[in-house]
Amino acid sequence: MDKTAFLAVFYSQFRRGKSAMTAFSLLSVIIITLFSFLSVKAAFDSSEFFESLGLIIWLMIGLAATNLSADVGVMDFSGRTGLLVLSQPVDRKTIITARLLACFSLMLLPLLILYLSGFLSGFALYRMYMPDALLSLGFAFLYALSFISFIVGVSSSSKEKSTPLSTGLTFSLLAVFVFAVFGKFIGIEPWFFLPYAGLIISSTITVPHPLHVNPGNYFFYYMPYAYEAAIIMLVYTAIFISIAFFNYSRREVI
Repeated sequence: MDKTAFLAVFYSQFRRGKSAMTAFSLLSVIIITLFSFLSVKAAFDSSEFFESLGLIIWLMIGLAATNLSADVGVMDFSGRTGLLVLSQPVDRKTIITARLLACFSLMLLPLLILYLSGFLSGFALYRMYMPDALLSLGFAFLYALSFISFIVGVSSSSKEKSTPLSTGLTFSLLAVFVFAVFGKFIGIEPWFFLPYAGLIISSTITVPHPLHVNPGNYFFYYMPYAYEAAIIMLVYTAIFISIAFFNYSRREVI
């Protein structure tokens, strides 16, 4: 791999996403602050607070990963940039790898701010530290990588940025509805659905930890085991990175 080309593409993609990274970092602080006030208003106990905090982090990862990486696989084929970028003597796998890792790097600051804000809010409100924070953070990093890989894979197969963008937002915002459908009406565990694996972020910081099958007022829902969540995320990462490499390496500039 050409290190000079890799770093040039990496920093170029990083600069493109800096404003979005800053926006999501500020949004993270605002959301956690508002959530903390609402928790006091609603008289949440510590378990409800940390479970809801984990769900906020889970949702924010999907939204941020989608916005940061939606154009990675398609940008050179839907505009004129490809005529310049792809005419250079640089392996296309180097380009897509650098961009993917740049997107993952851009996710780190918002994620750390979410956890730090939640950590401080939880201590201020309940005089207790966030349980299993490091384990949850590790799963959050893995979920961010797998979600970015998924969006980049979709992007590499798309004609426009709107396709991976709408796919990622749909996966993020309709996930709870999907869990309800598969849990209550179909009665199967949605292990094939990436956001399902991401629920481990919330369950690991909730005390007591949710059961694998949880009853609800109108439906029951599943929660992944830790090993199961890790396997799902790793499989998604491997599959969609392979798709991104294959498609990006063979597509032609229109």
